[in-house]
Amino acid sequence: GETVQTSDGGYAISGDTNSFGAGGVDFWLVKTDVSGNMEWNKTYGGVLDETSGDMCQTTDGGYALAGSTESFGAGGADFWLVKTGADGLAHWSKTYGGTDFDFAMSVVQTPDRGYALFGVTESFGAGGQDFYLVKTDEAGNMEWSKTYGGIGDDYGTSVVRSSDGGYAMAGYTNSFGAGNNDFWLV
Repeated sequence: GETVQTSDGGYAISGDTNSFGAGGVDFWLVKTDVSGNMEWNKTYGGVLDETSGDMCQTTDGGYALAGSTESFGAGGADFWLVKTGADGLAHWSKTYGGTDFDFAMSVVQTPDRGYALFGVTESFGAGGQDFYLVKTDEAGNMEWSKTYGGIGDDYGTSVVRSSDGGYAMAGYTNSFGAGNNDFWLV
């Protein structure tokens, strides 16, 4: 889950719940005022499990929530992006990934109002788990995707936009470095 201070001075808190929602574990978004009093809360998901990764407030005052879904997509767990309005109502959601495990750990809105989702894939790449970066347009349609990694497990956890317009991605690697789990910055 994630907490961000919102443009109105309050807070948005994302995480998982199995107390509310459609079944299994669902994404849960709570919006508070500046004093921490809950203004509203919403859940997103299907009958199987959804696991939240990251969330950001979007330029239109809404929210983009990223993580994984087992209820929708190609199979296994897939990257899942949910775009909401400022009131938390879902405008749309999209899945990205293959038939194996894919989990979006981080999301940023890009200058073109699209999204960059970053995490781990077992569906694509060089073997085991690999870093997986997905770039979408404003409506969540995939524009491109890239994998980074070797034959070991490479687990991506965080993405930021770099000052040159690219992306800096971090996580850990078993494919490169001194051995076992090393920090890896791409």
